[in-house]
Amino acid sequence: MINQPRRGSIEDAGSCTEILNKWIETTMWMPRLYSKNELLKMMEEAIPYRELWIIGSPASAYVSFNKDLLQVVALYSDKPGRGYGKVLLDRVKEGREYIQLWSHSANESAHRFYNREGFKEAAYKKTGDDGIPEIQFEWYSDR
Repeated sequence: MINQPRRGSIEDAGSCTEILNKWIETTMWMPRLYSKNELLKMMEEAIPYRELWIIGSPASAYVSFNKDLLQVVALYSDKPGRGYGKVLLDRVKEGREYIQLWSHSANESAHRFYNREGFKEAAYKKTGDDGIPEIQFEWYSDR
């Protein structure tokens, strides 16, 4: 059974950074733009402005949600394929009619996951913030 998500806090910045840093290190198409320490600083600065949900202590997976933009900013797991992403997305969807996210165009496994979770492709940009093409996905509730 998967643990229920808990609200994240600044104390989770280190373990979330570990997950993200490992993903960057093991994803061949992802350029290394920031050091691990720079990632940690960005994480610590962003957490107070985001809705952060965590699975595990320390974190095994997390989702960072920008409530103003209704946008999933980050969704990462150190154990892909165990259902953590679905649990976290379901938590973000609760009580909402719409959410959106941008995903690197090369991240095909994430796209399959988002499609299974009811997201549809909505837009494309040739150059995202990190220089990689991105696809926007949108989700609307059935209400």
